[in-house]
Amino acid sequence: MKLYYYPLFLTYIFFIQQAVFAFSDKPKITKEPVWITKIPIDYKANTLDGEALDGYIEMDYQFQVDLASQSKYIHLSRKILSQAGVQNASKVSILYDPRYERLNLHSLHIIRNQKLLNRLVLPKFKVIHQENDLDNFIYNCTSNAFLILDDVRIGDIIEYSYTVTGFNPIFKNKYTEILSLNFSAPLYNLYYKIISPPERNLHIKNMNTSLKARISAKNGQKIYEWSNKNSVPLTLQDYTPSWYNPYYEVFISEYNNWKEVNDWAMELFPTNIMLSAELRKKIKEIDNTYKKKSEKLKYALRFVQDEIRYMGIEMGVNSHKPAHPSIVFAQRFGDCKEKSYLLCTMLNAMHINAQPVLINTELKSKLNDYLPSPKNFNHVTVKVILDNYTYWYDPTIAYQRGDVKELYYPDFQTGLVVAGNTTDLTGIFFSNFNSQQVKNYFKVGAMEGKGYLKVVSTYQGNAADRVRSSFNNKSNAELMNDYQKFYASYYEDIKADSLFFKDDEKSGLFTTTEYYTINNFWTLDKEGVNKFSFSAVIINDIIVKPKEKNRNMPFFLVYPAKYREETVIDLPQYWNVATSEVHLRSNKYTLNSRFYNTGNQVHLYTDYENYSDHVSADQAPEYFKDITEYESSARYELSLASNLANNSVRIEEKIAESETQDTKKSTFLKVFFVTIVLGGMYFWTKRH
Repeated sequence: MKLYYYPLFLTYIFFIQQAVFAFSDKPKITKEPVWITKIPIDYKANTLDGEALDGYIEMDYQFQVDLASQSKYIHLSRKILSQAGVQNASKVSILYDPRYERLNLHSLHIIRNQKLLNRLVLPKFKVIHQENDLDNFIYNCTSNAFLILDDVRIGDIIEYSYTVTGFNPIFKNKYTEILSLNFSAPLYNLYYKIISPPERNLHIKNMNTSLKARISAKNGQKIYEWSNKNSVPLTLQDYTPSWYNPYYEVFISEYNNWKEVNDWAMELFPTNIMLSAELRKKIKEIDNTYKKKSEKLKYALRFVQDEIRYMGIEMGVNSHKPAHPSIVFAQRFGDCKEKSYLLCTMLNAMHINAQPVLINTELKSKLNDYLPSPKNFNHVTVKVILDNYTYWYDPTIAYQRGDVKELYYPDFQTGLVVAGNTTDLTGIFFSNFNSQQVKNYFKVGAMEGKGYLKVVSTYQGNAADRVRSSFNNKSNAELMNDYQKFYASYYEDIKADSLFFKDDEKSGLFTTTEYYTINNFWTLDKEGVNKFSFSAVIINDIIVKPKEKNRNMPFFLVYPAKYREETVIDLPQYWNVATSEVHLRSNKYTLNSRFYNTGNQVHLYTDYENYSDHVSADQAPEYFKDITEYESSARYELSLASNLANNSVRIEEKIAESETQDTKKSTFLKVFFVTIVLGGMYFWTKRH
């Protein structure tokens, strides 16, 4: 390691050590701040008790902020209504970041029969290190001051208050906040207060509410107050899109515009930085190996996506500030902002224009409705300008293959490009490089015994990225087991025999071939009828059907979704079936299905494509009507009356005989309605 690289590495280690030592900071017991407003609480209120959840109801929530001292005061109280409430609510849990926050406890009482029982005993609080995002490989080292209360009874009111002092220094003392005025659970009393020095300019914007702040002045300070009484719960309907927000909220921000947010972000992603010898060597290797800039881009992106594993240490300022690219390169891991910063650094060093892009993966274009704030983002990607064309890449998506001009980029819709000329959010064009084509080929040798299934699936774009990642991270045995479980929910007694794949890195196409044995292909019912049911299982599995049909909220569609699925059943005898077709089209989706036969083969062809990520509430009736129409022919059943004593050969003979005599025992196809059970999975059940 070169000498000039040591300071970078030691700086990183210093922050790690500071974080570890900070965990020794314990909460203290102090008096309530003098600047708070005391709010009277009616603990006899009971009109909302019937709408309570989990056996308790929130009586009071107060959130008061003094910007000058960087202090947040919180007061909460809840009433226990049942034994379930004793179980669910008899604890105190306060999260804080000891790197820049101090926790002061003020009160903890149980109010029982109008008597105040003090339960604030500092040694009983346990400060534990809590990670809420470990499943996402994010380490933020949050502390949790935790206490399980003794002797809690039905009818008790638990009341406590505390102050957290200190703002994250990464925001340079600029304040932003979102105040929620209603929730999914009832609340009797809600109160917000912000005390601001007169020279600080707070922008305020309401969403879904006309409630105005009460603005006053005291002791040379500007005071903003909001209050709400008897807030009834607002519950989201099932399958609402992530960007849909019907709640009453107040946005607060000291940022005047998005340019100021961009200026803040540019300091986090500086371009003129010193790189380690190892990173410069890697950049030179790619730059010298490939002549075309598109090839340089491809292999730099592939390196960051595939060889820099996703993991984030987001302590203190590192919640938003990325580690130095040389450190990320050396440690071979980083989160989204660090992988994106490393990629931009490598590309710019090869004279390819690249900038980080701040993204909100949930709000998407609804970000335009919010006030400017760096807290509005939860992801970072990359914008690249190559040969006068603009491309977008997500370095956290591993194993992307194909032309760099056609790599899949999620439908994020809107972002803030971190660049010197940025003054506003940028709309992001979505190129739907995503499709899956499936052919299910059943081979049936006789009317009893085994059947065989061959599944050939061709994936492109996002679909290929996902399945390719699975094949790179799971063993063949694990994948076969996953696939077998998927098909076992449709076909009993199925066994996965083998699994093969082909990865075309040039085109990006990924093809899998699966082989199965179905030991008892035909099911014999009590009436002596052999049956086999089938449908477009892949497509049926991703069609969204909310339980709540009377919609006043939109519901999401799996998007992008572009599927073609063909099922062919090669039978031992000619089957005379009636051709049926379904064609459904709207501005949100198309769904086509055709059932027919060719000789002794029965075919079911289905294609499904979504053009949007949601269906609006007013379009819901049409959607449900279409899905019902599709379901009426979505599942098919081949059936044949027979005698239990007959073997397969005799059954085939009877089939032939019955067909020539045109008797009641002739072959027939029954098409019947069956409700497709959708588990609410976001899709790709087959591959997870």
